[in-house]
Amino acid sequence: MRKISDITALQRGRFRGLSLVELLVASAIGIIASLAIFQVFAVFEGQKRTTASGGEAQTSGTLALYTIERDVRQGGYGINTPDLVGCTLQGWDQQTGAALAPSFLVPAFITPGAGSTPGVAGAPDTIAVVYGNNDALPAPVNILVGSLGVTDDFIKIVNALYGFQPGDNVVIAEPGKPCTLAQVNQIPPATGDSTKLNLQAGTYVNPYTGGTLPTRYNNPAGLGTAYTTNGKVYNIGNTTNKVFSVQNGQLMVQAVGAAAATPMFDNIVQLQAQYGRDLTNDGMVDVFDETTPVNSAEWAAVLAIRIAVVARSGLYEKEEVSPATIRLWEDSANPPTTTGPVWTLTADERHYRYKVFQTVIPLRNMIWRPY
Repeated sequence: MRKISDITALQRGRFRGLSLVELLVASAIGIIASLAIFQVFAVFEGQKRTTASGGEAQTSGTLALYTIERDVRQGGYGINTPDLVGCTLQGWDQQTGAALAPSFLVPAFITPGAGSTPGVAGAPDTIAVVYGNNDALPAPVNILVGSLGVTDDFIKIVNALYGFQPGDNVVIAEPGKPCTLAQVNQIPPATGDSTKLNLQAGTYVNPYTGGTLPTRYNNPAGLGTAYTTNGKVYNIGNTTNKVFSVQNGQLMVQAVGAAAATPMFDNIVQLQAQYGRDLTNDGMVDVFDETTPVNSAEWAAVLAIRIAVVARSGLYEKEEVSPATIRLWEDSANPPTTTGPVWTLTADERHYRYKVFQTVIPLRNMIWRPY
């Protein structure tokens, strides 16, 4: 029979708890498990951030490419006749009180970025797009004899004024002379002459809203160029002129006359473009290059624009995750004989991920132009 003292000692042994060694072992196991859990969580979060930033870049690149493509496809509407394509455009801007900088009247004009050479992509290119929106067909009308002089602010035409509206932009062209941009002031003029376009500086009444607006492109001193019966007048409606560029990692668009460019999409770091030329006059593109056409015949041979947009993820990775060079597209030769433009990344830039979006945009208004 056990003594009461033996039973008490046995009960004390059962309830004395864990030893220090057992506590240390349990703590070590808990710490190791926590480290494993946090390691898995850190890897998962890293992959999540990479995926999310890559998805944002994918969306920005897709939208940027679509936006540029939408406008370039319209390029040349209303100016796709042999008299206008490649013509040196002159005019006056009432907003600045000065003459417009002479420019080519072309569907799309590419300005290569600094450091760009054949096969090497430097700074981002800029693309200027021009098109009209006249409701009627942009068919030319002829000028009457002796109706237009250097200081005149009207023009008499052979046909009636069907299709012209106050506020419409018109281009006056004649072989061997610069084209002049002007804006319709009144139809019919106060004289009641049904063949007279009033191009005076001042204001006009918007036929759709009834509001009074200033004529922007009419020079108070006259058109500045004397045209003869060899000249024609083209109604291009309200002209759209946009310039796409890349600045500070954003795709920007600026309308001619606007004070500043407007940001459209983030994470866009590169924009490169080339002209697609028809060298054999068979209606098909034979070569892509960056050479700027210099006359009407060369501009008429441009049937497409090839562009490449590069989007960058917003996440700076610890390691270099991108190659040293990114090829934007293959050469146009068939089969390819040389490589296309290559964009070289700096060591810091290689810590981001990139996605290249590219397409060939047919200039349908040049393909379907009148001959």
